Amino acid sequence: MGKTFHDDLRLELSLTAGGATFTIPGGRIKHLSVQLASHGFTAAVTFWTSLEKQDAPLFAAFQKPELIQVRVAIATEDPELPSPPAPIVLTGLVRSRRLVAEVHGTFQDTQRVFRRYTFEFADAAQVLWRQHRPVELHTNTSMKELLEAHKASLQLALDWTELKRKQPMICLGLGADEPGVSFYDYVCWYVDSHQGVFSYDNQKNEYLFADSKPSSGQAAPLGPLRVHRTRVLLPPPIRHAARVLNAVAQAPTTTPIEQPQAVQGTYHDVVVRTPLANRADERQKLEKTRLKLRQRQLQVAFKRYPPVDVFPGALLRLEGAMWPKSLTGRDDDMRVVEMDFEAHAEGAGPNDNQQDLQAAYIMRWSVLLESASEAAVPLPAYRVPRYPIHVEGLVHSPGGEPEDRRYLIVEDEKTSLTDYRLTVPLWNKTVSVPAEPIHMPGQFFFPPYKNTRVLVALHHERAELLRFIDWKEGVRTPQSGQGDQLLLGESKSSQTALTHDFQEDKPVWRMLRTSGGDTQVIRMGEGNLFIQVKESQASAAPTPTYDVSPQVEAAKGDLSASVGDSLGQTSAAFQGAMAASRAKMQGAQAAMKAAMKAARAEVGAKVAAAKSGMQGASAKLSQSSGQLSAASESAKASLQKLR
Repeated sequence: MGKTFHDDLRLELSLTAGGATFTIPGGRIKHLSVQLASHGFTAAVTFWTSLEKQDAPLFAAFQKPELIQVRVAIATEDPELPSPPAPIVLTGLVRSRRLVAEVHGTFQDTQRVFRRYTFEFADAAQVLWRQHRPVELHTNTSMKELLEAHKASLQLALDWTELKRKQPMICLGLGADEPGVSFYDYVCWYVDSHQGVFSYDNQKNEYLFADSKPSSGQAAPLGPLRVHRTRVLLPPPIRHAARVLNAVAQAPTTTPIEQPQAVQGTYHDVVVRTPLANRADERQKLEKTRLKLRQRQLQVAFKRYPPVDVFPGALLRLEGAMWPKSLTGRDDDMRVVEMDFEAHAEGAGPNDNQQDLQAAYIMRWSVLLESASEAAVPLPAYRVPRYPIHVEGLVHSPGGEPEDRRYLIVEDEKTSLTDYRLTVPLWNKTVSVPAEPIHMPGQFFFPPYKNTRVLVALHHERAELLRFIDWKEGVRTPQSGQGDQLLLGESKSSQTALTHDFQEDKPVWRMLRTSGGDTQVIRMGEGNLFIQVKESQASAAPTPTYDVSPQVEAAKGDLSASVGDSLGQTSAAFQGAMAASRAKMQGAQAAMKAAMKAARAEVGAKVAAAKSGMQGASAKLSQSSGQLSAASESAKASLQKLR
């Protein structure tokens, strides 16, 4: 840090816990260390107490888990400074605490002790936001609204145009899984990704989000008399250029972004995939700002208390004849970036300066300066948020009944891009995903139906439909039939089902179209082709075979009814005969099932004979009931063989 020096300090320390405030005289403070940067600070303070009765409330509050707020003010008592600088104020929250008791005697058989308190504390954002790991989905919101919702007790100055932009969605994926990214990491990552400014004003205890660094203020002159040493720090130059690659197939582009110190052929490539030229242009501008070269910095170590403000954000000017003429930064406006301070009391005992407001300290003090024109923003080290997170969603399509299978494709009027809408029930938010074939080739058009369960990948500002995770109601066939089915249409009463399964180890293909009470069936089985057209007066459509279990028995029942109805539609007389004999047929099913296997070879011939007999059935209506009975018996035998 630099050379140690002796100086008198007037320190103010107050602790607030559980609604009570405790003021500690500056003379009791035996150690204070501060690492103050433009984005926040960490600090530690140690002090003694000797009067146990007066110390009792603080001792009781110290042992409770309540949040403790610490406020420290550092000021000089140097008579050589006619106009001393403003006190350096730090307001933060306790991170950790330690207590040591030292016995110094007994009174009425009770040991008397001194207590040494040590608090480690930091600015509120580091304490609270580093433990804050929300997983949330927001739609039609801005980053300003999001930060306001998560600011807790922080004071925020949101003066950044980017924060005010409404975004279709923002996802926070900062849960308790690895790699342990906190909201503080997220904020730093967002600012860095969008080339903004995140800074902390320790004097106001306020965080600033802005487009650029503040440039107002008058630089205070700093002479060399109280400076021990000045070092020039040279940042490493950037040796690469950049390229933005747009991988969209219709119009791929590769845009180089030059940088004067880059080595030929050395690049940082960024790949985007967007059909919108303006989005690619925005990414190019962002990558160009990342290539700005950092300017030289100065590290200044003091040997006396500095005569001007030296907290981060303060402006200084190294001027005066005593500075070397060749010194980098001389006569230039410089901004304080960091401050490293440590003070140990010369009287370190528990009884020293107990009631004094000031005391003598041994100190080390140094600051880091940058040019006031430096545009680069120093940020703390952070972990990059991990995206995407995966949640379940339901395809959103308004209109119709809840169980209807409708789909919705929305076209953006500005970009002409098309999207599906997905509702994420966990947060009851609706997001957009690109309307793409997903896992199907372009020859197939199968948009996702309403209320279909899907797996959704949520990125920071966009969503993606990954895959389907459930079958629609009625489309899954029982395992016993080893069937496959394609279900098209918007509801049970208006649909077309294509089914292929196995009945008695033989492949059967069936197409069933349903429109209210109007149904059509095409069935291909072993040795037969069956076509049926049927119109029912009932308002409710018959239950489809794919919605009945078990599949094989349902298919047999459906086939029996279909054959009977087909015969009846071909011949009015035969239809009457079938209506009269249906009860007998149902009673004889058990007996016919036993003979099914032996008569399998005769099925084809009997079906052909039945069809031939159906052609003349209309002319034979007046014939005897015996002939009709014989035809009925022949039809029953043929039906049984088909089953």
